[in-house]
Amino acid sequence: MAGGGSCQLMIVQVLVTTLLVSRATTTESGKCEEIQIPMCRGLIKYNSTKLPNKFGHATQSQVYWALQPWWPFADTGCSDNLRNFLCGMYLPRCAGDETEPHYPCRETCKKAKIRCKKAMKEQNTNWSEQFKCIQLLPKDSHRCVKPERETKKKQNKSNALCQSNKLAMCQTMPYPLGSLPNMFLQADVSEIDAEMQQFQPLMDTGCSKKLRFFLCGVYMPFCIPDPHKKTKPGTELKKPLSNKLPLVVPCRELCQEIFAKCNDEYQLMSQGLPWPAKFHCNRFPSYLDQNNKTAKKVPREGGEGSRVTCIMPPPDYQG
Repeated sequence: MAGGGSCQLMIVQVLVTTLLVSRATTTESGKCEEIQIPMCRGLIKYNSTKLPNKFGHATQSQVYWALQPWWPFADTGCSDNLRNFLCGMYLPRCAGDETEPHYPCRETCKKAKIRCKKAMKEQNTNWSEQFKCIQLLPKDSHRCVKPERETKKKQNKSNALCQSNKLAMCQTMPYPLGSLPNMFLQADVSEIDAEMQQFQPLMDTGCSKKLRFFLCGVYMPFCIPDPHKKTKPGTELKKPLSNKLPLVVPCRELCQEIFAKCNDEYQLMSQGLPWPAKFHCNRFPSYLDQNNKTAKKVPREGGEGSRVTCIMPPPDYQG
């Protein structure tokens, strides 16, 4: 009997330990929590959500993977309401711990659908059957995320020529010129600025002195002189390299270095979210391939790819 009692006590202890670990890694249901997902954080008009959502996602890690396929469409800006709609559906606005969260308004849904359905179809993606506008509350209910006014957006079919890099985080870069849209087809400087600010706390940890260089090269690819052409020292590139300027992004080797040094810090700060998909190192060309005569391509959202070269920070770069 004594042995049986000891065994039962051990089982109870294991169950208690498992419960504590589970509670430590799972957000308490029904409580407001800060939005962590990069696609939405700082890019919509509220910063806290309440889970589970309508789709049964109980954690932001689950929401992250559900939102992932829609991220490219939010970046290309087919609608001023698509990001609000998608984030609102998966990360509804918290209206207090004791009340139901606010989902997007019916009108928010309709505006996003009208503007983006065609663009999605062109990429062999259909408007989800789960996104039924009629099931959402109208804006006059005052219990939903209201729509934004739609603006006329310029369609960016190819990279812009060299232009001054005005991103706030990139004013100390050794290369002051860049080009947009970037490899994710983002072209709105104010939106890119807001997304980059998510990573300021990560830079503040000092995990890597090269993180700023990496971020700036990802969000606004550098426009630099052809290394094979001689230029006078101190001469600023005032004219585009060509009418079809290639992306000049950070090299894969730099990406891998940043990931190795900063991933643990990022997971701590984001409450366990995976390293952002935009920073997956297989997206970037390798420095080792720079002398390869075969032109490399880097995947671009919504397209087959663009010819790219990559660059590492200058030897004297201090971050």
